Amino acid sequence: MQRSYDFSKLIDLARKMVMDGVCPWTDRQDALSLIECILKECRELLEAIHQGYADKEITLEAGDILMLVLVLCFKLEFLEISSVDEIVNEALSKIQRRAPHVFSCKTISYEEARQAWLMGKLQEKSEK
Repeated sequence: MQRSYDFSKLIDLARKMVMDGVCPWTDRQDALSLIECILKECRELLEAIHQGYADKEITLEAGDILMLVLVLCFKLEFLEISSVDEIVNEALSKIQRRAPHVFSCKTISYEEARQAWLMGKLQEKSEK
């Protein structure tokens, strides 16, 4: 079943919260405080899964994490540390290096995927 995801609305809201200063809470956050919030929400999601909470609760916690990650990306741009474009492009480049099979029709085994990921990581470390 094909699903429709309206990421653009969520992305636009995160951008507006950070770049347009429409949220006093967001204005007071820096990268470290946002990461702490993300970690807190990750712990809450983990607890919800471990405790067997209702799917709705798990969905809410996952949504909190997604929103905070988007806010963090725009905050990094606002602070002139990075740009959202750079973050997105780096994420895509990393996946292309570590998991090229997801961009092709080639089917590989779990072990082949794991080895490709590890080799990609090793190559990245040697290039630093």
